[in-house]
Amino acid sequence: MDQYYLNILAKKMKIAPEHVLREYYEMAILQAFSETNLTQKMIFYGGTSLRLAYNGPRFSEDLDFLMIKSITEKELRNVLQNVCNNNESLSLVEVKDKKNTLFALIKIRHPSLKHPRHIKIEISKKKNGIKSEYRLLYSQCSNFSPLIQTITLESLEKLKNIVIKERKEPRDWVDLWIIANLLKKKFEPTVDFPFDGKEFKRELKRFLPQNKWMIIDQILMSVKKII
Repeated sequence: MDQYYLNILAKKMKIAPEHVLREYYEMAILQAFSETNLTQKMIFYGGTSLRLAYNGPRFSEDLDFLMIKSITEKELRNVLQNVCNNNESLSLVEVKDKKNTLFALIKIRHPSLKHPRHIKIEISKKKNGIKSEYRLLYSQCSNFSPLIQTITLESLEKLKNIVIKERKEPRDWVDLWIIANLLKKKFEPTVDFPFDGKEFKRELKRFLPQNKWMIIDQILMSVKKII
């Protein structure tokens, strides 16, 4: 992506250019997955799936999947290396087969970035009972529209409600708020709100377009933490 077009998109989308650039390359990776049988072996989930499959407003830094059929380190490496070969700003840092996760890291170097950025890809091997469906992914940052096996909103809601009990991340709370709105349900977190309001706002403003910052106040009002 050239710098002129990147700046135009970032201004239009009211978000920092690095988020636009990362999403552009995320879509290239997802397109590559859709052109192989990998999409039959894993389910796309997490915050990035909420954005790209369901038009959620929050930008995300990682690509998360759940493995449903065996995927080898070599299979993943071959696909990702091909993506990097076709995008001069990308380089494959590592692919590692861990105990519970097939992990990969891609580095982004671009004239618009003072420092390199990364896209982390994690394919969890843990058993799950989630439901999925094939969905066309969409982003203003890309002309690709990959067809990817993706978690359903209902299953994603269940997972997020589990996650907020295990970790304290503002992004999980905004994701739950978005899911509740998409499902036309009342936003009712299952745990107490664990954040200082100012820290919560500061963290989420990094990942939400400026014209969506009001979501943060809506969440704080919902949990009776008006700061």
